[in-house]
Amino acid sequence: MWSASNYYGLTPDEVQQINDGFYEFDLNKNGYITVNEMRQCLSRNGVQFSDEEVDRVMAKMDLNRDGQVSYNEYMLYMSTIYRNRRL
Repeated sequence: MWSASNYYGLTPDEVQQINDGFYEFDLNKNGYITVNEMRQCLSRNGVQFSDEEVDRVMAKMDLNRDGQVSYNEYMLYMSTIYRNRRL
């Protein structure tokens, strides 16, 4: 049986954490994260960042280069980070 945890190589808890993170960043709830949403969310949570750092991370996540990050792009990027933490 297929599940997101198997597809991304994550535990169910990790999938939930990433899912929750996406919806925290997606401020207008349209299914995409923009650079401005990313900056607003980081600021709201007290995370210090430079515009260049946010631009760099967004560029890594935005695989189709449409200027926004979809749920799938976010999951692919974050699943790599979570899997690398285990190594």
